[in-house]
Amino acid sequence: MIRLEGVSKYYNTDANVVLGLRRVNLELKLGEFVAITGESGSGKSTLLNVISGLDKYDEGELFVNGEETSYFSTEEFEQYRKQYIGFVFQNYNIIDSFTVYQNVMAALMIQGYDPKKRRARALELIDRVGLTSHKNHRASKLSGGQKQRAVIARALAKDCPIIVADEPTGNLDSETGKKVLELLKEVSKDKLVVIVTHNYEQVEPFATRKIRMFDGEIVEDKAVKAPQIIETQPALASKNLSPLDVLKLALVSLFSIPKKTFLVLVTLMFAFTAINSIYSIKEWLISTNLSDNSNPIFKNNFEGRVIVVKEDASLFTQDELNTLLNKNRVQGLIHHDILLQTEFYVYSEGRAPSGTLRPYYGQEITLEKGKFPTTKNEIVLYESYWGDSYQIGDTVQVYYQMDEKIFDAPESLAAFFNMTVVGMIESGYHDYVGIVHPSFFNQTETNAVMTNNTMASYAVNLGEMWTSDFQPITLSGGDTYFIQKRNIIINNDLPDGQAQVSSDLYSSLIYLYSDLTTIQNHPFTLIKPKNGFTVSKSQNIQIIGEYPGISWEYTIYINEKTYNDLFFEGPYQVTLLAKDGFEARQIISSLGSEYIAVHPFDYEGPSYDFGISGAMNFVYVLVGGFIYIILNLVIKSIIQSRKKDFIIFRSIGASKSDLRKMLSFEQVLYSTFGFILGFIPLTIMNIYIKEFKVMRYLTFGVYIVIYLIFLGVLLTINNKFANKLFGKSVITTLKSE
Repeated sequence: MIRLEGVSKYYNTDANVVLGLRRVNLELKLGEFVAITGESGSGKSTLLNVISGLDKYDEGELFVNGEETSYFSTEEFEQYRKQYIGFVFQNYNIIDSFTVYQNVMAALMIQGYDPKKRRARALELIDRVGLTSHKNHRASKLSGGQKQRAVIARALAKDCPIIVADEPTGNLDSETGKKVLELLKEVSKDKLVVIVTHNYEQVEPFATRKIRMFDGEIVEDKAVKAPQIIETQPALASKNLSPLDVLKLALVSLFSIPKKTFLVLVTLMFAFTAINSIYSIKEWLISTNLSDNSNPIFKNNFEGRVIVVKEDASLFTQDELNTLLNKNRVQGLIHHDILLQTEFYVYSEGRAPSGTLRPYYGQEITLEKGKFPTTKNEIVLYESYWGDSYQIGDTVQVYYQMDEKIFDAPESLAAFFNMTVVGMIESGYHDYVGIVHPSFFNQTETNAVMTNNTMASYAVNLGEMWTSDFQPITLSGGDTYFIQKRNIIINNDLPDGQAQVSSDLYSSLIYLYSDLTTIQNHPFTLIKPKNGFTVSKSQNIQIIGEYPGISWEYTIYINEKTYNDLFFEGPYQVTLLAKDGFEARQIISSLGSEYIAVHPFDYEGPSYDFGISGAMNFVYVLVGGFIYIILNLVIKSIIQSRKKDFIIFRSIGASKSDLRKMLSFEQVLYSTFGFILGFIPLTIMNIYIKEFKVMRYLTFGVYIVIYLIFLGVLLTINNKFANKLFGKSVITTLKSE
């Protein structure tokens, strides 16, 4: 079974080379009960360590079932111990934090024993060594004899061909020692048992062979009684721990040291809370300190506005609008975004303050009195403009800018709305003239024009052609005339495809074409321009005469259907409404590549919040560094305190790879449980700090990123200490303990 030929072992100290073994020749067979004795320092423990693969030899050759081992790597000796060797040590080398049952089960797992039969096998072995009543007791609570019997049960659990015992009765009274030796003798019927002892008289009744060592050499090797030599048995199949077994061992390890596990989890809980809170505070500060009203491109740049166009610059379909409206965090949608850019006048008794209108949909805006608008016909204004004052309940006319004609009586204009003042906004400068309900901008579901309302036509035209104030109208086969784009007015009394024109335009047409009949017999083509004067769509209409009483230059009147056929195709640009700047940015990040989105409130760039970001990033570095130091100390302390446990795992056959995996699984469990516990203080903060809802700024993606960062830190710390822990041989590490 085991054969040593000329095996020598040397130990290097700082100044000397110490002899451990000198050219030892020895053969051991299954069925033998071998007692190795000798004075302290004679080499008996060194011989046992070489036989068991705990320590490497320097000269000669060790054969196992005829196979040379001198070329074995550390990993191959781990496999050898796993397949061949069961250990019983003088100082027990039992995992104190595990129960008796868990110690035996660990050996069965490392062996790769059938998972369905493990429990029964473990209980059988525990009963065999007389510890059934103590199976759930932690090893640290057992007496010396009970620990040694538990170790024997663990050695038997491996069912391997060789059991080595180093002074197994050295710490026991004579009666308990006798029981331990009887157990080992019973085991030796089908195994090779090798015992190192300083008390040969105690072992003599059980031994079949005595070997005495002196100064690293075998000076006596005699048979005490005839052993029952048996055929060489195959070694255990070599198996690595399955991921499930690694996870089970990791869980058992964590719960077996509850105080230390609790320390790590509490540390991680507060670390997660600190980092998440800093992130939330940063987002909150940025969202509440944005550069209000500083965007030179978009006038109406309130916090929750997200402007969206399609990447291919095509029209939005109704399905696409519905999809956008149903997105998470979207509070509403304004189809004709250009209306938010339009400057409106609020007319009442000769007063006409102007500015953009801001939609209200639940944001945090302070009112001096009254309420916020809930319908399209309600508005919130400042209590005073330039010395004039408004009262709740006043009726005002709201319409868009039409140059100097804005100061004409409302009845002379086509686009105005009668609205009721329902609230007064807090004093202070704002770029908007008033607050309205979003439905004001969405006059119908599709935002089509309404009777006697040119607002939509003005908006569409303005959005389609920024470079000119003129729009062409062409007589078929004739000259082209340009009319101002805003002076297309809806009159639903007119038939489809027919138009009336202002007296100025009518007079010009009569001058050119002599009479109305000629004009009526040659339909005009009304052209919708795109990008300057590039024609995108046109429609033939018949001019049937002059619009009575209106002399606006170059104005044309058509009904709603005729207008819609030409102009209304659906929106090219829309505004999504978000609760605030933070949620606006979250909406933008959720849009696909088919959309281009802008948050005009901070569109100018991140320079405005550089101070906030810089300060918070500095806090991140400080807090992160402090957390790393604390975690490093805590994890190091726990791994160091369990150093002996990992050595025992290695001595009973666990590979370095298995133990690294187990440590890594422990860090995953620490991170996961600590992450979950982190929600407790975050939830408490979210409930009781009303001014700052910490969790609303923490998206799923943020949680995952922070979790992965912490996991990476723990695995890095774990790997650093694992390298130190597993960098030495088992026996060297045991001796350091």
